[in-house]
Amino acid sequence: MRLGCSTYSFWHFRGETKPLKEYLDKVYSHGFSGVEILMNHFETLEPSYLAEIKRYAFQIGLDIYAISIHNNFVKPQESEREKEIENVKRWIEVAYRLGAKAIRINSGRWGTIESFDELMANRGLEPPLPGYDYDEAFEWVIDSLKKLIPFAADRGVVLALENHWGLTRDAEGVVKIIEGVGSEWVRALMDTGNFIENTYGQLRKILPYTIMVHAKTYYGGGEWYTLDLDYDKIFTMLREAQFKGWISLEYEGKENYDSGVKKSFELLSKYVR
Repeated sequence: MRLGCSTYSFWHFRGETKPLKEYLDKVYSHGFSGVEILMNHFETLEPSYLAEIKRYAFQIGLDIYAISIHNNFVKPQESEREKEIENVKRWIEVAYRLGAKAIRINSGRWGTIESFDELMANRGLEPPLPGYDYDEAFEWVIDSLKKLIPFAADRGVVLALENHWGLTRDAEGVVKIIEGVGSEWVRALMDTGNFIENTYGQLRKILPYTIMVHAKTYYGGGEWYTLDLDYDKIFTMLREAQFKGWISLEYEGKENYDSGVKKSFELLSKYVR
């Protein structure tokens, strides 16, 4: 296993973002081997800029292993889903240019609860759009991912599906999508903090499909909620499954970013050697 850090750990969708190189410097200064870049932290997608980011990361000794993007395939109109597919293709190309091995993707969600804070207060549950049901939504997601596989495979970029609310709020949804797609290019991104109920039982269910892990920490209390995660148990599970990939910190606490990330590195580095 290798220990990396998402740039999200230094910015929780509040306030202005910093130049991406500053986030790379922070990740390196805290001792991580690699970085996962949140899409919000790119200042542009111009090829010359991406080349410079790739060069700079190599210069300071950071492996860019993943990009975390936002997408939503839970849209009744096929034309809208096609737009989402084209958006994901654009980010696959960005990952390819940077040498990243995966992009974090979502299934998407209905959007019947507009506020993310309200969604979190409702523990990630939201009703379907009027006139539609979950079976249809799963078909939309599976079909969209199947269309993306040739493009992703050609560029060697894994589509890492996170258990991130919407259809992937529970392990059954994650497994249904991955098995429905049936490709090694669509795997699970295990987020340790996104299964609120029966956390460890659900993590075990997606473990056979897991290619990358988001390790959540909550120093100072969580931004939306706090889970008391037992990393002894989680890493025992990962080792039993012979998981060898990246552990990517997503610090989501209210404590100062740098001190929270420092404590998180100290915690996780006990397990990742």
